[in-house]
Amino acid sequence: MSNKITLPIFLEFVEIRTKLASLFPMLIGFLWTYYFYGQFNWLNSLVFFLGALVFDMCVTSINNTMDFHKAISLDYKNEENVIGRNGLDFKIMVKIVFVLLALSLLFNLGLVFLTDPILLAIGAVCYVIGILYTFGPVPISRTPYGEFLSGLTMGFGIFFLAVFMTMYKDILYTNWTGHKVILIANWFELIRIFLMSIPLVCLIANIMLANNLRDLERDLENQRYTLVSYIGRDLGVKLYMLLSALPWVFWLTYIISGQFPIWALVALIGIYPHYQIVQIFVQKIRLAETRKSAFHQALKAFMLFSVIYLISLVLMIIFK
Repeated sequence: MSNKITLPIFLEFVEIRTKLASLFPMLIGFLWTYYFYGQFNWLNSLVFFLGALVFDMCVTSINNTMDFHKAISLDYKNEENVIGRNGLDFKIMVKIVFVLLALSLLFNLGLVFLTDPILLAIGAVCYVIGILYTFGPVPISRTPYGEFLSGLTMGFGIFFLAVFMTMYKDILYTNWTGHKVILIANWFELIRIFLMSIPLVCLIANIMLANNLRDLERDLENQRYTLVSYIGRDLGVKLYMLLSALPWVFWLTYIISGQFPIWALVALIGIYPHYQIVQIFVQKIRLAETRKSAFHQALKAFMLFSVIYLISLVLMIIFK
């Protein structure tokens, strides 16, 4: 007999607490759009928010389902994985995955009609990466490329799409004439959007890196060969510290290059609490008895910088 799926179990299955990793780049992208371009499309942005949230939930649910299905360690399968620990019916959980996938497709196909057909191609790439991240013979999350692709797709991809919802006619669109389709891209704006997203790319990659640093031994038991399994925990910690510092370096370059006003230097007061969070993470991840709780420090570091980014953009909009 399988147990019933309650709302708390469902929210754990889709790991709703981790959705800040996709929510913050989206909100920052919305504010950044209004600050730099003075425009905002409410309808497109709302549909995008719903579609991205449901797809993120879908990807997470695929990950938990595949981890349960592929688990070699019975301790992990029956005591740690949300499906085994709660005695859930595997077939029902697979059906939930497909429902979430279908719902996200509806939202995102609607966006294609609201914006430009180029979004169909962009969305297809996002779906392929998102699904292959946790599904297939060798999911991306079980390879050394997980940190890079998660940071790029969520840090840059979501940020870019948040801008695209309003400014697609100015940054990337198609022109259909007769039997020809012409792609028009504003390369300068595309590069600028990418550069402005790099802090988010680094910190989201760090969330994945922190997870893999914590779970190294368990991953090896389940034949998950992540980046940390290749470079080792010590070098992985150094990479984590580097990726933690880069956002502040880029923040300074935004001010020097004139993208942000000079008073945005005030935001650098966040360096010290951010440094403290990183140091706590490093201390915890190096000790087996505190390693499990270290992951929350990576989320705190991401949230700290993201909140500072959000508040700074709000103030820039007010005092522009």
